[in-house]
Amino acid sequence: MSKVVLLIGISCTAWVALGSTVGIGSAVADESTPVVVDCGGHSLVEPQSIVFTCADATWAVDKIIWTSWSVDGAMGTGIEYLRSCVPNCAQGSATYSPVTISLTGAAAPYFRHTDAVVTNENTGRSENSSLPHG
Repeated sequence: MSKVVLLIGISCTAWVALGSTVGIGSAVADESTPVVVDCGGHSLVEPQSIVFTCADATWAVDKIIWTSWSVDGAMGTGIEYLRSCVPNCAQGSATYSPVTISLTGAAAPYFRHTDAVVTNENTGRSENSSLPHG
């Protein structure tokens, strides 16, 4: 009997590059604790990483250290992973940059942060992203 091995390139490559595993360093939320919903639909409190492009994992922030976490918003710093899709996403190069990240939008009844702003500390450029709603 032979085994068939299927390799999923882009998403796995991004996760390996980030060194991330879903749920590492994330506490379990109670009903009024704000959360981030990850690409798999899990509600996480103060996650160490957030993937913004769930389809291909070409943009994420990893190694996040949160300085605040509340319903009013969350602030932290981390390392941005950004994969250029030139000539395509599988062959594009990755860049890593220090960033600040802020989350907003947590409101009753679900207390999910729904919006993120990622600011590159080297360039000052900010990018906005909607977060999964679960």
